[in-house]
Amino acid sequence: MSPRPDPARAVPVHAAPAVEAPPRPRTADDADRPDPPVDRPAPPAGRPAGRPAPDAGEGERARRPWTDRLRPRRAGRAAGGDPRPGERRRRPDRRRRWSLAAIAVVGLLAVVGIVVVLAPPDAPAPESRTLSEGLALIADGDVASATIDDRARSVRLTLEDGTEAVVAFPAEYADELTAALLEAGVETDADAAGSGLAADLALRLVPVLIIVGVLVWVVRRMNPSSVAGTPRRALSEGEVPQVTFADVAGADEAVDQLREMVQFLRDPARFEALGARRPRGALLVGPPGTGKTLLARAVAGEAGVPFFALAGSDFVETYVGVGARRVRDLFAQARKAERAIIFIDEVDAVGRTRTSGTHSGGDGERENTLISLLNEMDGFAGSRVIVLAATNRPDILDPALTRPGRLDRQIQVPNPDRRGRTLILEVHTKGRPVAADVDLVSVARQTPGMSGADLAQVVNEACMEAARRGRAEVDAECFQAAIATVALGRARTSALVTDFDRQVTAWHEAGHTLAAALLPDADDPVSVTIVPRGPAGGATWMSGNDDVFLPRRKALAQLTVALAGRAAEEYLLDGEHTQGASGDLQGATNLATAMVTQYGMTDFGYAQVDAETLRVGGEVAAAAHARIDGLLRDAHRAATAIVTENAAALEALAAALLAEETLSGEQVQRIVAAHRGDAGA
Repeated sequence: MSPRPDPARAVPVHAAPAVEAPPRPRTADDADRPDPPVDRPAPPAGRPAGRPAPDAGEGERARRPWTDRLRPRRAGRAAGGDPRPGERRRRPDRRRRWSLAAIAVVGLLAVVGIVVVLAPPDAPAPESRTLSEGLALIADGDVASATIDDRARSVRLTLEDGTEAVVAFPAEYADELTAALLEAGVETDADAAGSGLAADLALRLVPVLIIVGVLVWVVRRMNPSSVAGTPRRALSEGEVPQVTFADVAGADEAVDQLREMVQFLRDPARFEALGARRPRGALLVGPPGTGKTLLARAVAGEAGVPFFALAGSDFVETYVGVGARRVRDLFAQARKAERAIIFIDEVDAVGRTRTSGTHSGGDGERENTLISLLNEMDGFAGSRVIVLAATNRPDILDPALTRPGRLDRQIQVPNPDRRGRTLILEVHTKGRPVAADVDLVSVARQTPGMSGADLAQVVNEACMEAARRGRAEVDAECFQAAIATVALGRARTSALVTDFDRQVTAWHEAGHTLAAALLPDADDPVSVTIVPRGPAGGATWMSGNDDVFLPRRKALAQLTVALAGRAAEEYLLDGEHTQGASGDLQGATNLATAMVTQYGMTDFGYAQVDAETLRVGGEVAAAAHARIDGLLRDAHRAATAIVTENAAALEALAAALLAEETLSGEQVQRIVAAHRGDAGA
């Protein structure tokens, strides 16, 4: 048999009716984490406490100048949670950019004003006379002064009445004209050849040069990457990271595969003596937050070689040739170090599959950059430079990039399992005042599917919760609140909840909790609350598991637990119900659809039916829909039977939730054990 799809992430999926209140606004800390579903009873993979898979668009980040992402960063302490290169550096202040633009405008206006003020006033153009007329004026004594311009072969005559006249003369007549002026007693002067040209050129070129200089200065200050093709900060780093494999947790398989590269960097002769070809590069594949960057830094730190890191988007520019130049400069700098690790994060930004047909300017420049990257990777023969790249979308990479001899190894970096999550939690809680009642194994069981970054956020939120409550140590209650905060957001303590909504929420969550506690194939409840968080009015947390395969009996148990909230509402309202089970129905429908059309778990048959067939309709789609609805109705009948036969336990759980608002798994088990089998009044 084949394994079921990737396990979902554990979150409180059985939520009560949402209270009508504005959802919690997202903050910068939530930017890398998707919003979990509000009231989902189970993910399609069949885990009742499965956390929703991250959004496909996650990890898309806003574009910014590459120089803002080239700051040195501190290495994380566990797989996941490590920032991308340069994430420590703040984005340039927009106000500063506007100030620079204003300075540029004022400077240009000042230059123009100076030119206008210093420019000589326009004098009236002198009258042009013929040579004969000019000689007649000289002979009649009407000329007061004259200025001869040998370069222009003309003479400017100033007459007795103050007017001026210009007379052109042949080059060979200059001596005769000069003699005539001197004989007539006219004050004569000569204009030095070339002085007018130099002054004219200076007057025209100096303002232009000033304007160009101001514009270049402003562009460099606002975005140095648009002028300088080389990421100077990245190329000058090349430091040896202090992170080693001892600082990595939850990624044992990836570490084992990367140790071979470390051994080659340390002792290449051992491989070359046996004719083994050195590894050229490796592609780290995994969802966001699993620690791909940390692993790359650990390889360099373990081998003691310089580490050069850039993001794929740093090579993509609209300016022609800039990206290819950055690639060449980066690899040239790495070659100077002889032994080095080059890490390209989000390589799919530059390594996307090339397509035929017309391209826009950006696509053409990206393909040129990719070609330059491929050529540089081929030029590493005989060197000890290894290229590591990371992506969460390996399917869109160009085949030329992943062929043997380039990024020929794919190393999977999945979300950690329970043991890995426990180790990551131990790393992040090291040196923090954690109370003795905190069981990290139990916390790891409640967070299946969470990445290292999520777990780091859980620990941080737990410490913040302890500080808000004024406690000296971070206890188990703070960790429970932190898990809920990371999954659903902070509690909406100021939300107005009516008594009716509160009662319906308590009974709804009590129904989920009761079914999960009584069904042997369902995951045990670890916490249940009616405190509103985000858009959800309440939530029930299951223990979860890391099983890859989903047995049919567990899938049916998940359907029953999902619809137990609806059954509890009907018991409370004498057959009536609210819209609070909409999220439960959505999740249950997804699971039932997979059971019928993909897993072959019903009498519908073994042939799979794709989503397009179900959407279009027809006889096959109608039969599949009938079987899916039958599974849901069977689960609802089973949930109704559990609620009716254990009405006293249901009522006791609802009353405890109304009084305490949050119950732990131990409290739930005690209440159910005290009233099990009691159908009530």
